Amino acid sequence: MMDQLEKMASIGIVLPKLFPFPQSKPEQMVSSLLTILEDPFFTAVEVSYIADKETRDLAKKYMQYSGVETIFNGGDAFRELHIDLSSLDPAIRNNSIKKCQMLIDHCYEMEAKIMHIVTGKFEGEENKQHNINAFIASTMELCKYAKEKAGTYELCISLEIGDRHVDRKYLLGPTHEAVHVARTIQSEYNNFGLLLDQSHLPIMGENPHQSLWLAKDYLTHIHIGNCYLKDRQAHYFGDKHIPFGVKDSEVGVGELTKFIQTLNDIDFFTRPKPTRKPVLTFEVGSLENESPKLVIANIKRTFFEAWAQA
Repeated sequence: MMDQLEKMASIGIVLPKLFPFPQSKPEQMVSSLLTILEDPFFTAVEVSYIADKETRDLAKKYMQYSGVETIFNGGDAFRELHIDLSSLDPAIRNNSIKKCQMLIDHCYEMEAKIMHIVTGKFEGEENKQHNINAFIASTMELCKYAKEKAGTYELCISLEIGDRHVDRKYLLGPTHEAVHVARTIQSEYNNFGLLLDQSHLPIMGENPHQSLWLAKDYLTHIHIGNCYLKDRQAHYFGDKHIPFGVKDSEVGVGELTKFIQTLNDIDFFTRPKPTRKPVLTFEVGSLENESPKLVIANIKRTFFEAWAQA
């Protein structure tokens, strides 16, 4: 499959995971963005909340000029802005919807084709279905708003699935429950889908290949990454998006090879997507303050070897 990469997929990176920046220093984000845009290996990039309008405009200019596909990473934005779409408190939920509508506006400003979102925290079995219903109602409002604001294209809202019990402790959650939610929302709004992150699935206790098959009809794009579960005392335990090759970690070349093979088996690379081509985005950060260039080299070597074997 290696010689078909350019035809089959766009390869991206989650910018704030590798290059976190404070809103008070937006120039750091621009410098980091240029590092990715100047590297022809990356044909997609995930940006997140950029408070400063001039910086958003500059980012859009550079992304357009470089020809990359743009996706908006809501996970980081939701944590920074304290957004909870599944809250049972009407004031919190309504305020969260308004913040998300602002982010949707930002997506259209920067011509991002997908905005992925996350649920609030899991609050126990007794509240689970109420929280899920609240999330569905909130997300339908966002899908409606994205349709109303659409111009030359329609923004897709995509739910990123995370663990319920180990680290992030999101409401959603198991893939089969997320698929049910996606089916419910898509019955009214077709601009909704799911994002599966390879590094989340071991934390969720799921078989990655079964999860991909379950979600195959709803996938908007894919995150690729690694995680560590062996020792809870390790500072990188759980959903820390560590580089590949860390001793006793969950994802290496072999796991990534099988993951890519399953993506091919479920026709991920041939099904229509909100983006020009299907997007595989690496969500990987530093383990112990390694240089971003070293992490990027780690990503490329792992991916090239896995893709060649898939």
